[in-house]
Amino acid sequence: MRLNSKICSEVPPELMKFEIPPFGAAVIFTVLVMGGLGMFVLIPIACIQWTWNALITQVPTVPLINVWQATLLYLAFALALYLTGWVNIEFTTENFD
Repeated sequence: MRLNSKICSEVPPELMKFEIPPFGAAVIFTVLVMGGLGMFVLIPIACIQWTWNALITQVPTVPLINVWQATLLYLAFALALYLTGWVNIEFTTENFD
């Protein structure tokens, strides 16, 4: 798909630039990191705690869990997935020589 050169020539050059100020970039980055943290860590931990406490109320000998214990259960489950080979985590770097 080609753009009509007449339309592009009518746009002022100062509108053709796209710059993000450093503070705005920091805010956007922080929001993305916190969103990822919430989606992949905090929400599953809350779901684990709620599910455990909802299902375990029928068994009087098993205690309810708090957020810290749900975090440990989440980490144990993630470690079990990694050790069984269902999840593979790799960090790679490239040399720019």
